[in-house]
Amino acid sequence: MSQTHRAPVFDDSALGSARQAAPALKISIITDCQDNAGTIDTCLASVAEQTFAGVEHVVIDRHSQDESFEQVYAQRDRLSIVYGSREESRFQAWNRGIGQASGDVLGFLNGTDALADPQVLEAVADAFAHPWVSAVYGDILYVHAQDARHVVRQHAVGAASASRLARGWVPPTASLFVRRSWYRRIGGFSPALKVAADYDASLRLFSHPFFKATYLPRAVTRQRRVPPDLRQLRTAWRVPLEELEALRASRVGGWPTLAWHSLSKLGPWL
Repeated sequence: MSQTHRAPVFDDSALGSARQAAPALKISIITDCQDNAGTIDTCLASVAEQTFAGVEHVVIDRHSQDESFEQVYAQRDRLSIVYGSREESRFQAWNRGIGQASGDVLGFLNGTDALADPQVLEAVADAFAHPWVSAVYGDILYVHAQDARHVVRQHAVGAASASRLARGWVPPTASLFVRRSWYRRIGGFSPALKVAADYDASLRLFSHPFFKATYLPRAVTRQRRVPPDLRQLRTAWRVPLEELEALRASRVGGWPTLAWHSLSKLGPWL
């Protein structure tokens, strides 16, 4: 029988009375870009228009062969640009971003996606006002592939619970903001995993007894519903194998947990 680790659930009902004055927070948004000429401008604009002042945007361009890099470089005065390799994975690019970022909190925004509205990071920063909060996560708006303003459906990620975590549930990385010290603590995204390093990292975070996450019941990200490309289809067979490896390494569960987790992926598409 697989061993199940019951991760603690952070009760944030008492945050109001426990909040203390804290130094100014800085949030770093890390974006991996590779051949995203049709969407990267929208992504960059969604960060630039945030009402929260303490924002750093780190963009890793993995040797784009379209006009993506030119679009990014044109905004170099307000971006931190990192040059990556076309052969590296997005997780390796994210690790580069972690090394470059100077923010207290890190969020990952794909070059095809955008923050949901200009007040997102202000709401996230407010939730981090309590010093014990390790992470904040919210909901995702799934939008039309060609028009990020057209919302197809809203995915309510929902609050964490011991039962959900035992079934292999973790918030999608696209909706998750984590203190940088925690990514440093777990060593970032595993280079041994090619397609499930984000799931592995979140499992390691949420299964840690001192990791306290709070749910923000509002949309934080607009994610385009695009069909998988050829590269993703070629590696699709590796996804459940790597997810099972991640589940076992974090001692969250085994095959039954993987089955629950795989079924949960259907929700946003139904």
